[in-house]
Formats: sequence, C-alpha cells, structure tokens
Amino acid sequence: MKRTAIVVSVVLAVGFLAANVVKSGTVTFEQLKQGKAIVEDTCIECHDLEWPMTKVADRAGWEETLTKMANTGAVLDPADRELVIEYMLAKSAFQTKCVLCHSLERPLEKNKQFQEWMVTVQRMSSKKARHLTDDDIKAIAGFLTAKGAWTRLY
Repeated sequence: MKRTAIVVSVVLAVGFLAANVVKSGTVTFEQLKQGKAIVEDTCIECHDLEWPMTKVADRAGWEETLTKMANTGAVLDPADRELVIEYMLAKSAFQTKCVLCHSLERPLEKNKQFQEWMVTVQRMSSKKARHLTDDDIKAIAGFLTAKGAWTRLY
C-alpha cells in the first residue's frame, strides 16, 4: 500500500513538473516541433491527420480530445501529452486569429525561420491592436516554423 502511494506520488509529480515546464508560458519552437512530431507519429496510427489538423479547440477541448483518444489506446505520457496540446493550441491560434484578416494559404506557403516568423506575426499583430497576445505571437510563429514544408493543414 505504501509502495503504491509512493509510485503514484512520483508519477503525479513528474507529470506535473513536465506539464508545468510547458504551461509556464515559455513554450519554445523546439517544443512545438516535438509536439508536431508526436502528432504525426501517434495520431496517424489510427487515422489520417485531416481531422486533428482542421479541428480548432481551446485547452479544455484538446485535453478532452486526448482523453478520448487515450480511452481508445492512444495513451501519451504526461510530458508528450502537454507537448501535443501546446502544438495543437498554437495551430488553433493560427487558424482562429490569422483568418480574421487574410486567408491561411499564404502563410502556409511560406517557409521562414522562427525569428523571421516572429517579425512577420508581430507586424501583422500591429495592424489590429490587442488582437494577439505575446503568447499568441510566439505560438503562431512557432507553429508556422514547425510546420516545415506543409502548405496546408492536412
């Protein structure tokens, strides 16, 4: 009984720490890139990427989706789960925020380094005051960098 409690405590602590590294607001481009790789490697085992890449959701929605997927066998460790959520949140921010001013095709056709995307997204953000937070700007720039050669969302 005591051993089980210790194991559960350790697992919860590791999961909490791993999740908070990302949730602290310091999501890096590398973490988004890792989240993209996990999505591509894990989700494709059961279905194509069209549905998750066109779906838009907030954190609660992505957490619910990943819980449903885990119930069908797609279980991720807590750190990977958080990376996937952050990547999908960045994608959702891109889809919901950028489309208010222009189509999504043009930025998807471009390939830039992270700092170049930061400049572009900041410039776009300045055209509509308070439309994007600093976290949105970093997330969108990270998503657009991590997408690599993708020219569409699926």
